[in-house]
Amino acid sequence: MGDPTLDPDGAFEEALAALGAGPAALSADEKRALDDAGHVLFRAAIDPAWLEALRADCDGSEGVTAQGGNQQLACLGERQGAILRVLQWPRLLAAAWHVLRRPFALGAVAWRCPRPGLGQQGLHMDWGAQGDPGLFHVVTALCYLDRVVPENGATRLVPGSHKLRRRPPKDLADPASRHPQETTVQAEAGSLLVFNGHLWHAGTRNRSGAPRRALQCGFVAREHRGMPSTLVDDADLLPPPARLVLGITVGITG
Repeated sequence: MGDPTLDPDGAFEEALAALGAGPAALSADEKRALDDAGHVLFRAAIDPAWLEALRADCDGSEGVTAQGGNQQLACLGERQGAILRVLQWPRLLAAAWHVLRRPFALGAVAWRCPRPGLGQQGLHMDWGAQGDPGLFHVVTALCYLDRVVPENGATRLVPGSHKLRRRPPKDLADPASRHPQETTVQAEAGSLLVFNGHLWHAGTRNRSGAPRRALQCGFVAREHRGMPSTLVDDADLLPPPARLVLGITVGITG
C-alpha cells in the first residue's frame, strides 16, 4: 500500500469541493480547535424542520437496543433523507478531512439515547486497531437532537488528549473516574460535535427524566478495509461526489 496521506489523482478532494467541503468550509479557529483541543462544536448546525425530522427518525427506529439504552442503527432504511443530509453536511466532512488528511469512508451510524439513570462511561478512544502511529485514523461526530446539559448525559472530553495517541490508563477507564482537565459539552439541540476519535471522551449518566437523543457517526481512514460500514437503500438519494466521499455500500435492507 502506498502512502495513505496521498490522494494521487485528487478525485477525493474534488468530490469534497463539489459538496462544499473544501478548505474554506472551516474557519481558522475551527481548524485550530481540531488540532489543539481535538474537537469543535458547531452550534445551530441543524435547522428546526430538519431537527424534527431527525427526532421522528430516532423515535421510530427499530434498531437493537444496546447497553446504556443506545439504539443502534445498522443501516439507513426508508426514513434516511434527514440522516443522509447530516452525513453530507459540508463542515462535518471538512472537519473529517482536516483531521485525517487522506481519503476516508463512513463507518457505523447509531442513535445514542441514554435512558434515565444510564449512559455513564469510562474515558476511552474510538480507535483500537492497528495503523501508522503517526496518523489519526478515525473521526467521530454527535448530532444532538436535544439540549445537552450535565444532568442528561452530556459528553465529556479531555482536550488535547488525542496528541498522546494512546488509550487512557485503567483508572480513568473506570466510569466513576474523573480527569482533572476534562470538560463537559453543553449545547442546544441542533448542535453538532466533531472530535478526533483518538481523543479521550465518555458519556455521562442521564440523571434527568428527559431524553438525550443524538445521531452518532464515524469516519474511518479508507486504508482500513473491512471496518463497519453503512448500507443505503437507494443510491439515487446521494449525488456521485457523496457516494465517493462516504464510500457507502448500496444494498437492500430489511
